Amino acid sequence: MFGSAATPVQHSNAFARARDAKVCWLLTNHPVTASMLVRLGLFPTTKKALKRLNRLVARRKIRRIGTICRRVGRPEHVYCRWCSSATQLVHEIELTELCFRVDAGSIVRGPHVTDARVRPDAELQIDGQTYYLELDRGTMSHAQIAGRFQLYEGCPHFSLWVCSTSDRMETLRKRAEMIRRTALFTTYAQAMASAHSAIWMDVHGDRVALPREGEMGGKNPGENGGNLSPPGCGAPVDSGN
Repeated sequence: MFGSAATPVQHSNAFARARDAKVCWLLTNHPVTASMLVRLGLFPTTKKALKRLNRLVARRKIRRIGTICRRVGRPEHVYCRWCSSATQLVHEIELTELCFRVDAGSIVRGPHVTDARVRPDAELQIDGQTYYLELDRGTMSHAQIAGRFQLYEGCPHFSLWVCSTSDRMETLRKRAEMIRRTALFTTYAQAMASAHSAIWMDVHGDRVALPREGEMGGKNPGENGGNLSPPGCGAPVDSGN
């Protein structure tokens, strides 16, 4: 009697622990809002997501790093396991949404980026190839753009520049002669709609598609988990701050 009554609770606790582990793993790399976790299918409602996130904050598993107010909707708290500048939170959330559209073997950003010189917004690994991702929201001056391009000069990896508008993309593309062999450009709207289509334009105006993880190595996309799947079942999640 007691055993049968306890079984649903045990199952519920196991589910909650597994979900907490996935949330903590995800927030190790990506700042998110509660509504984003609902769209990922981790929670049924924003209210339940907020309740669980705030509990994880109280347990010091994650941090609430600020609040954003976007063009539509109510202000939203931003959660992560590392701190970002308060002035960059909208940029970081848009970058998260962009990363969620990319089928990569791994994505690292923030303090986990390995290139201390270039410091891209994110480093992607797709079939063993490194790509540097840059999200431009149209706030950099021409001098700042030139400074960013200088950092990329001589970099062996492709750089993916996602721009706020088509006009902004053309501005960056026309100034990118020094990195013409490795720079590709698109708009945020195009990348959000279909990141792996032939939307990426080089300095000369030619378009190419971004490969998916597994396409070049003969594996099925997502076979190795992808950037939204934590390590194999039972893998521990660091409980550090």
